[in-house]
Amino acid sequence: MKTREKKIINHKILDKHWLIGTIGLMLWGAIISNVVASIAFIVLKRIIPLLTEDINYIGLIVGAFITLCIYKRWFYPEYEGTLKTVNLGRWIIIGFIIVIIWLLPDVITSLILKTNFAPPTLHSVLMACVAGSVEETIFRGLPASYLMRQIKKKSLIPWVVIATGLVFGLVHATNIFAGARIDSSILQVFTATCSGIMFAALFLRSGSLFPSIIAHTINDIYAFMNVDLVSEGILDGALKTSDIVLNLVLSVIELVIAYFILRPSVWDEVMETWDRKWNRPNEST
Repeated sequence: MKTREKKIINHKILDKHWLIGTIGLMLWGAIISNVVASIAFIVLKRIIPLLTEDINYIGLIVGAFITLCIYKRWFYPEYEGTLKTVNLGRWIIIGFIIVIIWLLPDVITSLILKTNFAPPTLHSVLMACVAGSVEETIFRGLPASYLMRQIKKKSLIPWVVIATGLVFGLVHATNIFAGARIDSSILQVFTATCSGIMFAALFLRSGSLFPSIIAHTINDIYAFMNVDLVSEGILDGALKTSDIVLNLVLSVIELVIAYFILRPSVWDEVMETWDRKWNRPNEST
């Protein structure tokens, strides 16, 4: 019995037009994730009617990973995949350490100021998991890996990180239409940009999206516990001077971490990782 070979897909537009490819992949990822979530919602709401909204979140999470699987298949046999990498366990541990370093000033400040925190709920954890999986897929897993396919010079690595981080930050401006305060949205655009830069740096250095997904999810679980500022994932509380200063400090920490992870001395290592992941000869300069 003959084994049926997988069909190799042509990428005429993606090969020639990196900007169209980058934007197109982000939009495609958002559509696929939401389509899968809708299917899950329709099917499962009949089974567990009391958890319909949470089922939608589960669908979005599943949709994100299905999107990554389709993306890998799309570039078969060229691409190793967005989740697989060498020393994945080591990088997941590093991701946890980064979260601790990053959030420690906020934890200490919150204890001193006696910030009103609530324990995480299933709903808030699922919201955080959606942010961690879907946002990392759409804003890092697809565009950043695609851009690493396109670039030939290691000097372009920082631009991949900055560009994807900036898009991630600007998207948070839409929270204004969901009830967020204008001043909070402006601050969140800046802080999200810095977070996106850090997550992208971790992704490019490790070669796997798992560490960024985990770090992003843990951060959002912690953020959703602050009931004074956050409601349903939206910054709708009044900002105090301490909130602004603390967020700016945390953003500086994120940028420092991003630089350390992706400092120029490791660019050759990063290019080797992505040469391997894209199954191409190591010709970077």
